[in-house]
Amino acid sequence: MPESLFVVGGEVEPPYFIGRENEIEKMKLDIETLAQNNVIIGPRRIGKTSLLRNLKTRVEDEVLFVTINCREMTGLSDFFRVVTRALLAAYEEKHQLKGLVQKYSRVFRGKITAAYKSLSEIGGSIEHIGNVYLRFREKDVNEQELVAETFDFIRGFSGEKKEPIILAFDEFQELRRFNGYIFNILKSQMDSQSSVRYIFSGSSVSLLHEVFLKPDSPLYLMTARIQLEPIEEQHVKKYIRDRLLTQNIRITDSALERIYACTGGFPFYFQKIGFILYQNSVLKNKNTIDDVDVENAFNSMLNEFDSEFESRYEWKFSDQQKTILKFLSREKYRRLSEISSDMQTPASSLTTSMRDLYNTMTIEKPEEGMYGILDNVFRIWVRRNILDEFSE
Repeated sequence: MPESLFVVGGEVEPPYFIGRENEIEKMKLDIETLAQNNVIIGPRRIGKTSLLRNLKTRVEDEVLFVTINCREMTGLSDFFRVVTRALLAAYEEKHQLKGLVQKYSRVFRGKITAAYKSLSEIGGSIEHIGNVYLRFREKDVNEQELVAETFDFIRGFSGEKKEPIILAFDEFQELRRFNGYIFNILKSQMDSQSSVRYIFSGSSVSLLHEVFLKPDSPLYLMTARIQLEPIEEQHVKKYIRDRLLTQNIRITDSALERIYACTGGFPFYFQKIGFILYQNSVLKNKNTIDDVDVENAFNSMLNEFDSEFESRYEWKFSDQQKTILKFLSREKYRRLSEISSDMQTPASSLTTSMRDLYNTMTIEKPEEGMYGILDNVFRIWVRRNILDEFSE
């Protein structure tokens, strides 16, 4: 099967993963020395999950790297289940074992007596933590105790296997639903676990400040912050040009500039438009891509995202936020005074909406009084479909 030219979505690895060497090297050094914990913050589709995947590849010989999807958690018992299973799955994969996770998973379903038997065959800290969950099923342990036992297990497992552990919580803003309980427990755990380090990856600026940056926050100054920016233009242009050249397809400089202007350096989008351009070139038997081709491909991409963007615009934002986004979409960046003038409302009345849009990484603030929609593809969609302006 021939190699794909572009990969859209999912965990992207080389040669499709580009432009993050500085971030990888910094966190790699932190992990190898167990020097500090890290927070990765960035908007949707900026490549946070792919960054974690590639970081894992670079350090997995030295540590047990465990990626945890916080979207899978709806309750505190889910925290226990997701974290312990992810840790054992990572250990099983790294050391090429078989049946460990399968045996352990019996604690979550089926007969309790059979689960006790399976755990006794495993022994050690895994047997202990499995027994804790069985006691939870029998109502002898509550959810808060489950969470505390989860962290005790992580520390104990690391010592038992003599292996440092990195826990990477992807979409960490989902932990907010537990009213700060987990972050409060983490405070004492991060102080005491010398062989365990944490990475928190998410897209909530407000939670970042509440948990890590405010003087009275539970994890104040206990992590280093990595702000994920769009991939630099030079990397995107080289990547797209090189990928197309593998199939003897050339692309003009102006077409590359147009791609970057439209996608804003978001990996998901330039992978998507690259795929559409390649597909169209093959179908039309073209060996050169120009500005017109890029514009057609971009319009096709916008059409694909139409229902998603419409749903996002209609249901995620308040009426005032929708109006702000509508007028903010007119240009890449606009002053608050310009937006309030368009809306015919005092700028002071927009403060709460602007703050909420910023905290959810919907908008950015490059300088005082200046704002822009972070996702440029979404911005162009709003401009064309809500503001009804097509010139760009």
